[in-house]
Amino acid sequence: MSAASRLWRRAPIWRAMLYCIPLFTALSLLYPPAYLTRIAALRPMFDRINHTLGRTPPPLAQAAAPDAPPDAPPPAPPAEGAPDNGQQTAGGPQLAAPPITSDLGGAIPFAGRILPLPAGTWHPVLTTQSGPHGELLSNVLVRAEGGVVTGVIIARASTQSLPTSTVDAMNNGCHDDRNYLSKIVPSDAKVMECWFTSHVQIEGQPLSDSVDIQTAFNRLHVLGFPIPYVMLVATWNYAEAAADRGANIENVTILLSPARKGTMTLPAPPEQWLKQELPQHPGAEHFVNAANNWMEGWTTMLRRGFHGDLTNGSPDLVRASRDPASVLPGE
Repeated sequence: MSAASRLWRRAPIWRAMLYCIPLFTALSLLYPPAYLTRIAALRPMFDRINHTLGRTPPPLAQAAAPDAPPDAPPPAPPAEGAPDNGQQTAGGPQLAAPPITSDLGGAIPFAGRILPLPAGTWHPVLTTQSGPHGELLSNVLVRAEGGVVTGVIIARASTQSLPTSTVDAMNNGCHDDRNYLSKIVPSDAKVMECWFTSHVQIEGQPLSDSVDIQTAFNRLHVLGFPIPYVMLVATWNYAEAAADRGANIENVTILLSPARKGTMTLPAPPEQWLKQELPQHPGAEHFVNAANNWMEGWTTMLRRGFHGDLTNGSPDLVRASRDPASVLPGE
């Protein structure tokens, strides 16, 4: 017997440690320490593992790239007056969860512009600020009536110009055949404006890959806000050419509840909200048509807000704000 063999027989603890190496290697891949996640070459592998396991990737891996479109995940919030629970990942975006008891309505300042709000009382859920210079702001608001969510607003806007590739990414959503309705608004060569309506199933699948949306909806669930299983989605995209050949952008997505007021009861089952299925469900089709008609007028308010041409409480804003999911006092 060789000396190496005798040493191997006399050192069971070393054999046990060698047998554990594959186990420790697998665990370090499934639950990597922080110093490994900072190695750029390993991030794609960790992202694939997280995706397979259905986990949210580590914050550093999710930080939005400088030219990320507004539909990509910018995690991070508030620009000014971030509350004490504001968070910032190292060298990354900021997140803040304002007091959800705050009441908002009419029109509010947002990214140096004005954001009009549909009818009712809205509450802040999450604000984010991302980008190399904090030039992309995000604001998530919620509206609830009778204890059930009737609307969610996800607004994103730039405070400095962004690459024109951002505009291309925004425009793509308005050309999806699955949309209920898509509208390209005619304008001059310096402006891109479009909007569309579709739907999203809240249960049974991730709502979005976007960190701010995931975090906002997680907060709503933790706070006990019941959300209908299907929400109609109305998205408005607007971009203007900037002097530096970039673009100033705003993206507003509004989720509206088609459920019967104060309940989670839908006019059609969650799997029956595809465009081709709507004619078989008159209640769902009526709600979609009402949302389409409302967006025709509401986009004018959004455009005026982008240019700062709105007055809170003005009659035209009040009239246009009445979306099909809103419930006014006394109703």
